[in-house]
Amino acid sequence: MSRWSLIGLSILLTSLGQLFFKKGMMLLKEAHPRASLAQLTVMAFLHPQVLLGFLSFGAGAVLWLAVLAREEVGYAYPLSALGYLVVLFASHFFFQESLSFSRILGVLLIMAGVFFIEWSR
Repeated sequence: MSRWSLIGLSILLTSLGQLFFKKGMMLLKEAHPRASLAQLTVMAFLHPQVLLGFLSFGAGAVLWLAVLAREEVGYAYPLSALGYLVVLFASHFFFQESLSFSRILGVLLIMAGVFFIEWSR
């Protein structure tokens, strides 16, 4: 698998894990509105979406190990910031979270940094 395939799939899976975590916690909060944070946290470990989140996040982490076996961490780790872009737009699309100018600008600045890191190779 190519370097960019490994990095991209790892970022996609860890981002997907974040989205599953969010969906699971939203559903739990909806089903148990009076539950404390501690109670919600315990229930989360048995919730299907949260478990999918752990599976997806874990698979992304395993792929990340393959990335680190091939690349310098100082090069690879900043590229993981591409996950911010994925999560920003996916959370807007799936959860109707706000997509403000400042959030978009912040992610664009991060993307500029990723560009310069790749360009430095």
